[in-house]
Amino acid sequence: MQTQTDQTPYDITIERFNKAIDRRPTFAQGYNYRGIAYGNKGELDRAIEDFNTAIRRKENYAEAYSNRGAAYRMKGDYDRAFEDCNTAIRLNPKMPEAYNNRGIVYKLRGEIESAIKDYNKAIELDPSFAYAYYNRGIIHFEKEEYDLAIVNYNKAIELGLDLANPYNNRGNVYSKKGEYERAINDYDAAIERNTDLAEPYYNRGMVFVCLEEWEKAKKDLTTAAEHQKSIVVESFGKDYDSVADFELEHDVKLPEDIAALLTPMQT
Repeated sequence: MQTQTDQTPYDITIERFNKAIDRRPTFAQGYNYRGIAYGNKGELDRAIEDFNTAIRRKENYAEAYSNRGAAYRMKGDYDRAFEDCNTAIRLNPKMPEAYNNRGIVYKLRGEIESAIKDYNKAIELDPSFAYAYYNRGIIHFEKEEYDLAIVNYNKAIELGLDLANPYNNRGNVYSKKGEYERAINDYDAAIERNTDLAEPYYNRGMVFVCLEEWEKAKKDLTTAAEHQKSIVVESFGKDYDSVADFELEHDVKLPEDIAALLTPMQT
């Protein structure tokens, strides 16, 4: 049992809407907002159950359909997610969140141009919608359109998306562009906002490797592996076939201890 001091903001929200629903069991919005809190906690089945109830309690409840679509998407059920997002847009064509949610589904299904169109539509409907800029930035980064990625990440951060991932992702863009000082500054900002997230430690560590600052690199790569055991080897393996491949591309010879951190253990 959690004590009051152990409770997250999501737990407090759930408690508040539990009381509201107890007082008024037909309160559709209460189920919807409690479902959002469950979703944010990762309790997706309970979230979906609440969105189902909200939809039963309130006919044509576009927001609940959009939220249920997001929950299905997080469960990997892209067909149901897509169907719910479409329903939300049909019921309320001016809801930016539904376009953003559907854009994420399109992106996960590999339909990149359709995803961009949905993010563009979300931004057209709400130019202050930070998450849509953030998601559009991800696509520009993956398309190697680095300047456009930075523009979108900058806008997301400017609009108040003060989370680790936008800074981490923008750091990745600066790293690809060889702007290592800016990259390090962004990874610092990401770590400041979430000290438990492994990615910015790994990414900053690899920048230090490129700068041949070996002690800093070793510290960050070790910390990344402590937070997420396989991240260093798996992330390095996505970009390079081997340590020798990295050394050839960057014209550098890695110390043995750094090379060992980046190499899968032999079984």
